Amino acid sequence: MCFDGWFCTTIKTGNPHPFKGAVSDQVGTNTVNPFDFLDMPLVAVRGSDNHVRVFHNICPYDGCLAVHMPGTGLKSIDTYYHGWRYDLEGRLIDAPYWNGNPNCTVEDLNGIDGDLSEVRSETRMGVVFVNLGGNAEDIDKWLSPWKTTVSKHFAIDKLLPARNESDKPLIEKRTVAANWKTYQENASINTLHEAFTHETYRKSPEVPRVDRDGNRMFKEYMDGCLVAFSHKREETDDTYDPILLPSAGHDPSKQPEVGYFSTIYPNLNVPLLDSMIKINIVIPVSATETRLMHLRFYRPEALACDNFQEEELAVHKAFHTFHMEDKVAIEAVQQARRSPVWRQHYYAPFWDSLHHYFNQLVMQDMAAEPDDCSV
Repeated sequence: MCFDGWFCTTIKTGNPHPFKGAVSDQVGTNTVNPFDFLDMPLVAVRGSDNHVRVFHNICPYDGCLAVHMPGTGLKSIDTYYHGWRYDLEGRLIDAPYWNGNPNCTVEDLNGIDGDLSEVRSETRMGVVFVNLGGNAEDIDKWLSPWKTTVSKHFAIDKLLPARNESDKPLIEKRTVAANWKTYQENASINTLHEAFTHETYRKSPEVPRVDRDGNRMFKEYMDGCLVAFSHKREETDDTYDPILLPSAGHDPSKQPEVGYFSTIYPNLNVPLLDSMIKINIVIPVSATETRLMHLRFYRPEALACDNFQEEELAVHKAFHTFHMEDKVAIEAVQQARRSPVWRQHYYAPFWDSLHHYFNQLVMQDMAAEPDDCSV
């Protein structure tokens, strides 16, 4: 697959304005955090300038990992194999004994580029995005269909990450024994399955999402990277338990008129409901394994409530139940794909426009010529 767009890699949670460039405990001040993405070793670094940078985690001299373990409070990156040192902006500052001289300097490399190789990256929505090929369009232009749509009802620029009583970000990590695309086909968005897979939805008189005449009770959005549907909250009051916290809408005293289940292609899912939005990063590990990272965001007024931890735990339990129910179906689809008969499956035109659109985006990237991107 040839894709030269923006991938989501990890969640950031430390900055008070996560949608304007947040940084997490994982990448705190003067901190390094090595990680693998698409089987490629990368490292996220936050220096004293509070800026997050992502580098290929490779020392160009010896080809060894530059960073082996996470670290914080660092003044430099000291490599393990031959002792090269880098500042936290990826510049080589010391190459000891390079020419045999105990007092040699970086200048003694005589023009050899010893700096770490930076990966194009941006932080938005509490998430670090990387563009491995380097040719993706401007990140804000890429995200504009999603932001324009959901910001009509949600104050996304004012939301903060959920934290526990010890002030640690409530990041949830899970795995699914399925390909990332198999996972996304459920999330992006397989609407009809709700009524059969999930106990909460089975109990609701409002699901499947049609009225008595069979008309849709949801609105679809397919625009660039945006794959989503919205539902009017007055029509889904019997489906979702209320979250007793200030609204994530523009007026914290009034719940938004709609909720959304949204996907930002290729690997970010963002449900938005009443008091919170949920960031869900879908990270490919192998052909049959996907790693997930989840974190919910609320308004500051919600985080300050005495009942926040209680309500957040209730939301966590609800989403965990949804995840475990979906996991059974997603892994069953992955297992079924071993059969040639699986290829008979088809879309339901009434329900699966979003599902079909997502797969068209995948197919466009698969059909891209190798020269169109470097990934």
